[in-house]
Amino acid sequence: MNLCLIGVGSVFDTIAGDAIGHGLPEGWSLRRAESVAVLSSSVETLLEGLLPTETQLFVAVDQNALNHARLELYGAARLRGLRLATLVHARAIVAPDAKLADNVWIGAGALIGSAARIDSNVMVNPAARIDGGARIGMHGWIGPGAVVGAGVEIGQHGVIGADVRLRAGLRLGKHCVVDTGAAQTEDLAAGSFLAPHFPSPARIVGAGYSHQKQR
Repeated sequence: MNLCLIGVGSVFDTIAGDAIGHGLPEGWSLRRAESVAVLSSSVETLLEGLLPTETQLFVAVDQNALNHARLELYGAARLRGLRLATLVHARAIVAPDAKLADNVWIGAGALIGSAARIDSNVMVNPAARIDGGARIGMHGWIGPGAVVGAGVEIGQHGVIGADVRLRAGLRLGKHCVVDTGAAQTEDLAAGSFLAPHFPSPARIVGAGYSHQKQR
């Protein structure tokens, strides 16, 4: 079965630029969108002619609007009955009992601990670490060098920025964004947003990046 890499952005470029390291089979192909901004209008074109009996996909789209752009392409592929691959770089380490769902990317130097669970359509960037028993919900993003402590649970559409450290046992609700580049030691409710310009947790309103400070 042929493998087609489809998407746009730095993850797409990283995989395409290191096909051997990512174990892409001989004869693999790619389809690149012009940009994330036009991805919604390009879904039909990107998937045109791909047959479930002949092609397996990997959808590689960077973090954007809580990963909804990647979800849209991933969901469209699933609706067409296309199979989604999981890609683990040769220099990543994944515990034998860790569970990786479809369309998961594990970048070079990443470490996935024992009994960790990574749900569908999650991008784990290079040098990130997910400790034993942690669970990452669907459509997530774990930034380069981030550390997800043992037993941490991150809800769907979670975004953990570069070098963020999540203390063991934390619970983060769905649609949380933590992009402080520092340690996070407290649980976060669904829709929480933490970034350098928001020293106190803010709340994501709707599907975009409009914020209200939590009281």
